[in-house]
Amino acid sequence: MSVILRKSTNKDKKFTLEVENRKVNFGQAGARDYTLISKSSSKHYISNKEDREKVKNNYRSRHSKDPINKKFSPASLSWFLLWNKPTLSASIKDYEKKFNINIINKT
Repeated sequence: MSVILRKSTNKDKKFTLEVENRKVNFGQAGARDYTLISKSSSKHYISNKEDREKVKNNYRSRHSKDPINKKFSPASLSWFLLWNKPTLSASIKDYEKKFNINIINKT
């Protein structure tokens, strides 16, 4: 199964995943996430790796009861794409492997 990842047209969200004739918006627009705090050119960048990990762990702790095992829930998409690996591309690869999905990245 292939799905398409795009920048969201919803002003309040970062991304949209297009899957089976529906669109799932996720990620708070303008907010930091693990991919942004790990990217040196981002305004959200945190240079100290330990501090980045603390922010990531705090996010995951706050959202630990969210439905992250439903592969197309906004919670799952945020957890595995925005708060998983330091880059979006690495997170996409990990998500694809975990859920046996092919993501076409059009961001």
